[in-house]
Amino acid sequence: MSFQRFDTSPSPAERTESKRPHLSVFRFTSFQSTSRRPSQVPPAYSPNDVVATRNQLQAKILHWLRIALSVVILLASIVIIACTARALNTYAITQNNAAAWLLPLWPAKVDLRPTHAVLACAVILTIASIFYIIAAIAPTPLRSFRTLNLISTIIAFLSVFLTIFTTAFASAINSHLSDSTEAGTLSTWSCRWRSFGPSVPAHFPEICVTSSAALNLVILLIVIEVFSVLLAGWGWWVGARLKKAGGDRVDGKGQAISV
Repeated sequence: MSFQRFDTSPSPAERTESKRPHLSVFRFTSFQSTSRRPSQVPPAYSPNDVVATRNQLQAKILHWLRIALSVVILLASIVIIACTARALNTYAITQNNAAAWLLPLWPAKVDLRPTHAVLACAVILTIASIFYIIAAIAPTPLRSFRTLNLISTIIAFLSVFLTIFTTAFASAINSHLSDSTEAGTLSTWSCRWRSFGPSVPAHFPEICVTSSAALNLVILLIVIEVFSVLLAGWGWWVGARLKKAGGDRVDGKGQAISV
């Protein structure tokens, strides 16, 4: 009895068919359309936010303008102090050396009130400027926007009054004694010798220049102080807008703290 041997090896067609991937190996989920995630769009600014940002920027600009103006006033005041101190010191030297001349160098009455007024004005402005710079920069409770507004306004108006009064007071005395032969100020008497050429006593040109420069700087400070008054008004306007814009509260630099 013979048995027929069956060949169980796959045929070439079956081999080709077996190499083809079966549909079951595919992940049909990859062909499915996925829903697109909504893009994260930043929220739009409201008109109040835009106004608040603008007001905070103005507050920051105002803050640095005030500091810069205070530095300018401080430097000018220091120069005025140096000029008046130099004039007074030179006047004392010429008085001690008056014996070397046959005639008196100075009149019987030298009015030092204009020089003292200019010196006092410069000292007060120096103290006020330093105080404001410290209050605006140092981390103290005085840095709130409203407090700085108040300090700046008081200093500005007092400085304007002080510089105008000093200028008027010194100019009035200088004008009154400009033609007098028995009295004079440091400025009027020393500057009167300029027309004598080489015969001018020693140190008189220096007294004339320093005393005149000090008074001219005070006159220049009037313009600067008027500008500081305008900045004070701008500060109160910005502060009112900040308060009205929904309680946005910033300090002098525009940082968020209590107003």
